[in-house]
Amino acid sequence: MRAVVGVFKSALRATNYAAVGRVGRLARPPQLRKFGAAASSPACWNCDRKSVLKQHMICSDCGHLQDVDAAINYFELLNFPTNFNLEGQQLTQRFRQLQTLVHPDKFSNKTSREQINSADWSSLINKAYKTLATPIERGQYLLQLEGQQMPQDNSALNKEFLMAMMERNEEVEEAQDSAALAELNSQIVRELEAMTKQLGSQFEAKDLAGVKGTLVEMKYLLSIQASIKQKQQSLLGS
Repeated sequence: MRAVVGVFKSALRATNYAAVGRVGRLARPPQLRKFGAAASSPACWNCDRKSVLKQHMICSDCGHLQDVDAAINYFELLNFPTNFNLEGQQLTQRFRQLQTLVHPDKFSNKTSREQINSADWSSLINKAYKTLATPIERGQYLLQLEGQQMPQDNSALNKEFLMAMMERNEEVEEAQDSAALAELNSQIVRELEAMTKQLGSQFEAKDLAGVKGTLVEMKYLLSIQASIKQKQQSLLGS
């Protein structure tokens, strides 16, 4: 195995190492059902009044649940400023509050339109929470709001980092017990925590190029972490 890695390292010094896997674009929000009236007018579909919506979803005049706004900013939906740094417990609390408001069981005796809206809002709230709760997904989403995209190759990385990732993969392959794998995983967890703090500083400084580089590095580390978990499971089964 070391001989194979040595060949790769030699090639890497002459040219760029091809990325282990493509760095995919942030997935688009699901295609949620919307009624034509809501798309063309902000007026309530039930009372036809243009009132301020409670929690971005409920007419403050008649109390009917409005058609889903698939383009809503996830931070605004969960009542947070559009900022990378946020408090995880508060995020979870607000997520649960919103899900309680739109839970489909509460609309089982309502109109069919509100039943559909309930399912759609619940789906969108789930997606918004999962996106903002994970640092790498939150970072990619903020890039999308800035009109930026993740690089499709490893151009944001230096050769030293790529070689280090190859060595990490080799260490995972050669690990013989769960203790060694646990130590490797602990190292990655510490590095991901440091990178999360770094992302906060980079977004605050508007350093979007730096943000992209950090996010790509995090993707590599998460890929190795997934390999560690897979090997841990295989050791338990053997």
